[in-house]
Amino acid sequence: MYQFMANIDTKIKGKEILLTHRDLSIETGRAEAWFNNSFNNLEDLRISSFLRILAVANERHKANTEAEIDGEFLINIFTSKILETANGINILAIENEAHLGAFIQSEEKLFQDLIGYWGILSSKGKLNDAEEQVLKEMREILNSYNKTEQEEENEQ
Repeated sequence: MYQFMANIDTKIKGKEILLTHRDLSIETGRAEAWFNNSFNNLEDLRISSFLRILAVANERHKANTEAEIDGEFLINIFTSKILETANGINILAIENEAHLGAFIQSEEKLFQDLIGYWGILSSKGKLNDAEEQVLKEMREILNSYNKTEQEEENEQ
């Protein structure tokens, strides 16, 4: 979610749109601090909220460039990294518990990124007890995997 929100932020602040968080919030009919709070708290946007953001961005883009936003605009928000992360989360949700450790190890980069994101949420008090436990377990799995790799390298 962090990367998704950061991508939206980059696009709305770009020279073709030039929106502040406050302006975007007001133009979507929300309280002045709505988007800023959503951005800073890494909130999960509803589809309707995302569509309102797109509508405002499109109107501002048309006013500044005389053209509507295009597919490239969306590609810059929905990057391949975001889609890979979402796919990993989907796979994780259906993965057999007996194979979770191996799956996490096989997707080490993805889970390192997720741990970073969840670490931010944890530091902001946004994770419940069960999510904190999952974060702890993922860290332990990756740490033990990395420790094993280092031991194997040292033996060689």
